[in-house]
Amino acid sequence: MTARKGSSKKSKGKGKGRKRRGAKVKAMEEAKVGVFLSDCGGQIAKILDFEALTNFVKTVQGVTFVARANEFWRGEGLKIIVDAVKTKKVNRVVVAEAVPKISEVAIAKAVEEAGLNPHLVEVLDLKDHCALPHRDTPKEATEKAKAMLLAAIEKAKLLEPIEKAEFPAVKSVLVIGGGIAGMQAAEDLADMGFQVHLIEKEPFLGGLAAKAVRFFPTDDCAICIQSPATDLKTVTHTSRKCVYRSGFSEIPNLNILTNAKVVKVEGGPGNFKVTVERKPR
Repeated sequence: MTARKGSSKKSKGKGKGRKRRGAKVKAMEEAKVGVFLSDCGGQIAKILDFEALTNFVKTVQGVTFVARANEFWRGEGLKIIVDAVKTKKVNRVVVAEAVPKISEVAIAKAVEEAGLNPHLVEVLDLKDHCALPHRDTPKEATEKAKAMLLAAIEKAKLLEPIEKAEFPAVKSVLVIGGGIAGMQAAEDLADMGFQVHLIEKEPFLGGLAAKAVRFFPTDDCAICIQSPATDLKTVTHTSRKCVYRSGFSEIPNLNILTNAKVVKVEGGPGNFKVTVERKPR
């Protein structure tokens, strides 16, 4: 982090990315799409015509493998996907599965271990996005499912492998906002060993809480609050959070910048470079 018109610190620790172990990125090859149709444990089999869906996807150019099961994100269903990848029957995976955000993680991990880049997986939700909303019109729902599957297959054909990389993270954290939440985050991160920079645009910490009158159970005045809540069992006359007794501003790896604002952010996750402007008091 860099600062002007006041305290300044500059982030260190830039490093080149390191390749991560896993499925290697291979040159683009002809897409062989595997389509895996889940009926969500039979929940949507009475709405969607899976036989019609299976016959439909088999006619789509580029589809080389089609399977149907109750679920594909675990158990025997996931094994079917892995076997199809290992035997080189498919190099793109399209899965119709419920709860895509959860299913996709398990499926991507499994295909990566089987030797396929995890970015060559496309997951769609035929349950919540098709079957259930159109349960009263199963014929139309099946036609919509065909359109969704076709779109997913065509997208899968265009997917390209992405190689993973690891970058060393700078063990320095910037917390923007010195309200109660920001102060708590800053204290927790400092306790973890990070060098923490706490930025607050106002001349004081506390945010909206600083406008309150008194706080339970210590009966401290709001203007004196300088640290987040302490374990009530350990609150004593020497650990109350008054500015004159608080240790918050004395945390050695915590740099507090009030009257300050962020004016520029560069870099990326793990290696941001932030320029902060601080007004004179």
